[in-house]
Amino acid sequence: MSSFFKLDERSERINGQISFYILMLTQAALALLIAYKRYIQGLDTSYYESFSAILLLSMLSYWAARLYLSSILPVISLRKLALLYIVLVMLIEIPTFLIVGMPEPEHWYEVLYPFIGVGVILGFYAIVAHLGKRRLQKELGE
Repeated sequence: MSSFFKLDERSERINGQISFYILMLTQAALALLIAYKRYIQGLDTSYYESFSAILLLSMLSYWAARLYLSSILPVISLRKLALLYIVLVMLIEIPTFLIVGMPEPEHWYEVLYPFIGVGVILGFYAIVAHLGKRRLQKELGE
C-alpha cells in the first residue's frame, strides 16, 4: 500500500470488519430476495436465476479469497481426496435414488450431476489450499 494511505492495524481491522458485514448483509438480502421470489411469489426459476448466479459467484469468490489469503486450509493428499469424493458422491446418490428413483432414460445425464459437482468442489478446494500454502511458504521464506 502506498505511504499516502498508511493505516494502522486498528483502522485496517475496522475496515475489514465493515467490508465483511456489508458483504454479508448484501449476500443475505440477495438470498432473501431469491427465497421471496421462489416461495412467496411462486415465480419460475428463470425470473431469478441471474440473482442466484451472482450470489453464488459472490460467495465463492469471497470465501476463496479469504481462504487463499489466510492459508488456513489443510492440503489433503490425493488418496484422501479420492476417498472423500467417493463418500460424498455416495451420500448424495444413494438417498436421491431411494427417494426419487432412477431417472427416465431421456434424463439419464442427471445421474452425473453429483459426480461432476462434488469433483468441481473438491478440485476447487484442493487448488485454493495448495495455492494458499504455497503463498504462505513464499512469504515466510522472504
